[in-house]
Amino acid sequence: MLLRRSPHSGGIPKKSPGRTPTPQRPSHPSHPTTPLQLLLLLCLAFVGHVSAQFDRTISEQESKSVVLPCPVNEEKCGKLHSLNWFKGDDRIAAMLLGDSNVTSVNKEFEDRVTVEQNPYRLVIKDLKIGDEDIYLCDTTFFIPEETCDNFNGYRVELRVLENIVPPTEVVILDAKGDRIENGSVVGPMQERQALKATCTVKNTRPQPDVGWFRGTKRLATYSPTHDLNEGLYTSTLELDWQLSREDLAQDIECRVESAAVKSAIVTKFSVDLQVPPKSILIKGVEHHTVQGSKVVLQCDIYGARPAVNLTWYNATSTISPEENDLTEIRTKAFEKEDGTYHTQSELVFNASRFENDRVFKCEAENIVLQINREKPISSTKTLEVLYPPVVRVSPPEMVTNTSEIVLLNCEYFANPASLTQVVWYRNGDIVNVNDTDHYQGGNSENVALVIKATDKEDVGNYSCQLSNAIGKGISEQQIDLDVQYVPVVEVLMIPEGPVKESDESNVTLFCNILEANPSVLTKVRWYANATLLKELPDCEETREDLCHIDPSKLLLESIGRGFFYNYSCEGFNAAGWGPRSEEKELMVHYEPGPATLTHFPLVAVKKKSVIFSCSVDDPGYPESNRYRWLRGGRGPLQDIVTRDWTVEPVGLDSRTNYSCYAYNEGGKGVMATVNLEVHAPPFFIKNLPQYTGVLHTTRNANLTCRIECVPRCEISWQKDGKPIEKNDTRYFVKEKYMDASPATGDFESMLSVLHFNLSNWPNSKFDILADNANYKCVSTNNSVGPGINGDTYLNIEYAPINTTVANTTVYVQEGTTPDQVICQSFGKPEPSYEWRFKDKTIRGKTLIINTPMQRNDSGTYTCLAFNKHGKSTAETVIDVQFKPRCEIERREIDDQDTLICTAFGNPVEADFSWSIKAENETVEYLGSGDEKAHADKSFYVLQEDYAIARTYRCVANNTVGSSAFCEIEVAAGSALFIWWQEQLAWWQRWEKTTLIILVAAILGLLLAVIIICCIIICVCRRRRRQDKFLYYPHKF
Repeated sequence: MLLRRSPHSGGIPKKSPGRTPTPQRPSHPSHPTTPLQLLLLLCLAFVGHVSAQFDRTISEQESKSVVLPCPVNEEKCGKLHSLNWFKGDDRIAAMLLGDSNVTSVNKEFEDRVTVEQNPYRLVIKDLKIGDEDIYLCDTTFFIPEETCDNFNGYRVELRVLENIVPPTEVVILDAKGDRIENGSVVGPMQERQALKATCTVKNTRPQPDVGWFRGTKRLATYSPTHDLNEGLYTSTLELDWQLSREDLAQDIECRVESAAVKSAIVTKFSVDLQVPPKSILIKGVEHHTVQGSKVVLQCDIYGARPAVNLTWYNATSTISPEENDLTEIRTKAFEKEDGTYHTQSELVFNASRFENDRVFKCEAENIVLQINREKPISSTKTLEVLYPPVVRVSPPEMVTNTSEIVLLNCEYFANPASLTQVVWYRNGDIVNVNDTDHYQGGNSENVALVIKATDKEDVGNYSCQLSNAIGKGISEQQIDLDVQYVPVVEVLMIPEGPVKESDESNVTLFCNILEANPSVLTKVRWYANATLLKELPDCEETREDLCHIDPSKLLLESIGRGFFYNYSCEGFNAAGWGPRSEEKELMVHYEPGPATLTHFPLVAVKKKSVIFSCSVDDPGYPESNRYRWLRGGRGPLQDIVTRDWTVEPVGLDSRTNYSCYAYNEGGKGVMATVNLEVHAPPFFIKNLPQYTGVLHTTRNANLTCRIECVPRCEISWQKDGKPIEKNDTRYFVKEKYMDASPATGDFESMLSVLHFNLSNWPNSKFDILADNANYKCVSTNNSVGPGINGDTYLNIEYAPINTTVANTTVYVQEGTTPDQVICQSFGKPEPSYEWRFKDKTIRGKTLIINTPMQRNDSGTYTCLAFNKHGKSTAETVIDVQFKPRCEIERREIDDQDTLICTAFGNPVEADFSWSIKAENETVEYLGSGDEKAHADKSFYVLQEDYAIARTYRCVANNTVGSSAFCEIEVAAGSALFIWWQEQLAWWQRWEKTTLIILVAAILGLLLAVIIICCIIICVCRRRRRQDKFLYYPHKF
C-alpha cells in the first residue's frame, strides 16, 4: 500500500522525526516528463502558493471557543491516513486513523485544544490573544487520487477579537537607560544640548499610536517600532531633540492613543534647562544728586536660568556691604512663566562727594556663561553729586605773644564752587569779623582771617565754616592759637585733709594754675605761714635730687602734728613770675593718750551692778569725748560710747576682762584693761521639794540639795529640827563642790546628797506610820550673803489597802434611783476611785446613780481604788426589784386536768389568788391554789362536773406589788370531757409503759424479717453461680 501526504508551503516546517513514517507506495512505471510539463507544474505551484495563503478566515471573541474545520473529500482524495494541525510553523496536534484512532496534542495546548472526527476539525477553548495566527490542517492519504485538490492542506486565518487590552505601563527611559518618572524633572541641561529619550508602551492591543509632544507641537522623530508577543504589542519611539529657549517651562510628553483607552495616556517630564541672560539694564539717578541723599541704582537682568550672580562695581572696585555699613545691596529674583528669572538688584547708599563723576557698573553671569567661558554681561552709569564745601585751615598750630599780627588761612573745594557765606569760630563761638579794629577779612571775597593785635582772649581753637547752594562745610581741623601770659595759681592738697598723724601718710601740695600761658610752670616758690619754705627746682651742687623735678609739686612725708601750717605758692613761666596764691591750712589729727580704767565695787556680786569709768590725760586733736568698750576681748561694743558704763545685773558671764580706750578722728588711744571678780551669795540651784513621797518597800532613798555660793559654803542636814549626826548609821552624806556652768549661768556650787541606809532601819524598810518626818538642808553663810535652808516632808507611801464599801447589797425598785454607796480605802498618796459596771465607768469615791433603774441594771458594781503604787477593789450588788407578771398553762398532772399559774418577778417569791369570771361577769374566788414547794408557781385542779364554759384568772403578788390578771378559757363540763376522751385513739388511752413495750416488740419483729431476707438473698446467689458452672463447663 502506498501512503502519501499532501505537501504544504508557506514556511511550515517538515514533519518532526516523531511522526508516523509515511508508507511507500508501490512503484509504477514512470511516464517520461517533458520540459513543457515541468514548466507547467512550476507555474501551477507558484500560483497555488500565492493564492493559497489561507482558505478561510474565522473571527471569534477572546475567551470563547472556536471550531477550525478541515474539509476532507475521501471520494476525490482516497482514504485518509492521518492529519496534523500547525499554528504558524509549530505543530500543535495530530491524529492517526486506524482501528483505534490515536490523537496527540502539544502540552502547551492540551488543556484547551481537541481534535475531532466526522467532521474533521480543531476545537480551541478559552481563546487568548496569542492564539491569533494562520492554522494549517495537513492531511496524509494512503493512496491519493489524481483528482484530489487538497495537496497544499487547508489554511484557516484565526482572528481573535480581543477584549481591548490597555497598556500595562508606559515607560520613558533616558539615554543611559534609566527610568524617567512621570512628572519628574531632567537635568540640568544647557541650551543647544541634545535631549535623548525613549518611550515604550508595553503589552497592549490594538497597536497604539505613539508620539512625542511639547505642548501642542508634535516633535519630529523616527517612526515607532512595534513588537508583537502573544498577541500584545510593545511599541517603542525614540526622541533626539536639540534644546532651545522654546523648551523652557514646557513639558516633554509621550502621548499614547489607542482604542484600548478612552483618552490619550500622557507620560511627561520637564527639563531643567539652563540658558544665559538675554539683557541687562541699569537705571536710577537721571541727572544729578545731592550729598547725603539716598541713591538707589537698580539693575535688571532678564532671560536667565538659573538666576544670575550679580556684582556691583564703583569704577573698578567691588562694592561690598560688609565693608561699608552705609551701603546696602538688595537682590531678588522673580521666576517668569517661561522658567527664566528676572533678577533685580538695588544698590542703596548715601551720596557723598567721593561718588562725584564715578562710574557704577552692574555685572551679571550664571553657570551657562561660565561653562561656555563667555564674559559676564554688564551695564554702567556715571553719577554726578552736588556737595557743600570741604574746608581745611592752616597752620594747625601757632604760638605768639600779645600785641602781634596773626594770619589764619582757610582753603576749600565744593560743587558748585561759588560761596554764599563765610563764618569763623573760636572755641565753638562765632568770631565777630565785623570788628574791624581787631579783625580783617573772613568774608566770601577774602576767606582768610587776620588778627591785628593779639591778647590772651584770642587764645583758642579756630575753625572756618563755608556755605554754598548745597549746604555748609566746616573744617575738620582747627588752628590752635596760643598767646602767652604770666601764671595765676592756687594751692591744692592731696589728700585734701585733715590728715591722721597715726597713718604716717604723705601729703602732696600742688601749685595749680588758674590762668597761665604757657600752662607749664618752670619754677615755683613755696611758703609756710608766709615764710619762704623752698624754691623749686633747686639745682645747687649739693641738692641734685631737687633739680630735675616738677616744681609745682611739694611732697610732705610722714605727716605729724609739726606740719600744722598755712601753705601758699607763686609760679613762673615764659611770661615771668605771677602773684602769690592764697594760703591754705594743712590740718593734722592725732589720737588721745593712754586710758585709765577703774570700777566700783572692786568685787562684784551676782545680780547686782558694777560701774566702770574710763579717763585720759591727753584728749588729742580734735579733743576726744568718745570711748570704746570691749568685754572679754570682744568688741568694740557699738552701743556704748560714754565714759562710764554700768553693767547690770552681774552674772557668770560678767566674770571676764573689760577694756576701754578714747578715740577721735585722729585714731584711738592706748587701751586699758581690768579683770572683774564676781562673788555669789548662797542660793539654791536645786532645793528640796515641799513633799517627798517614798514607797515603804523601797531599798534606795535619798534627798538632794545643791546651793550656789562663792566663796564656798558648807551644808548640813536636820530631821524634825534636829541635826543628823555623822555617827547615825541610818544615814550617810555625799558632798561635791561643783564647777560653774556657763550653759545655765550658775556659779560654783555645793552638792549634798543625804542617803538612807535602810539596811540599818527596823525591818530594813520604812514604817508607814512612824517614819514620816520633816527633813531640812542648811548652808553656812559666806562673805557676800547669809546662809539659807530648805525643807521637805518625807511621807512614806503605799498602795491602797482595806478597801470597803458602805453597803454590800442595795435593793431598789424598778423606776427609782438607789441610795449612794461610799467606797473607802487607805493608801499614800491618797487613792483615786472608779466604779465599774459592765462597760460603764463612774469616777469618784461615791457611787451616785441619778437615772431611774431598770431591771437589766441589776448586777455587781466594783469599786477600784488606785494610786501610783497599786490598786484594790471592793464590790456591792444592786438588786433591782419589780412586780411580777403571770402566765397560765393547762396540763395533765397525775391524771388530773390542772391549771398552772407561773409568776415572773423580783423577788421570785409570790402569793397567788385564783378566781372564775363567768359569762355574766360575776367573779368567784377560788383561793390561792396549791404551790407544791414552788415559790413562783400555783396549781389549780379543774373539776369534771361543770357544764358551762368558764374563764379562770390568776393574780401574782410579791413585795413590790401585784401583777395584772392572767386568764385562760376552759370549755363546758364533763360531757365534753368524756366526748374528748372518746375521740382519743386507742393507743392514746394506753399507759406509757404499755406503749414502750409495744414499740419494742414491733422493732424486734422488723429486725427478724430483715435478717431472714438477707439469708434468702445469699442462698439464691450461691445457687445461681452453681447453675452457671453446670451449663458452661467448657469455659473452665
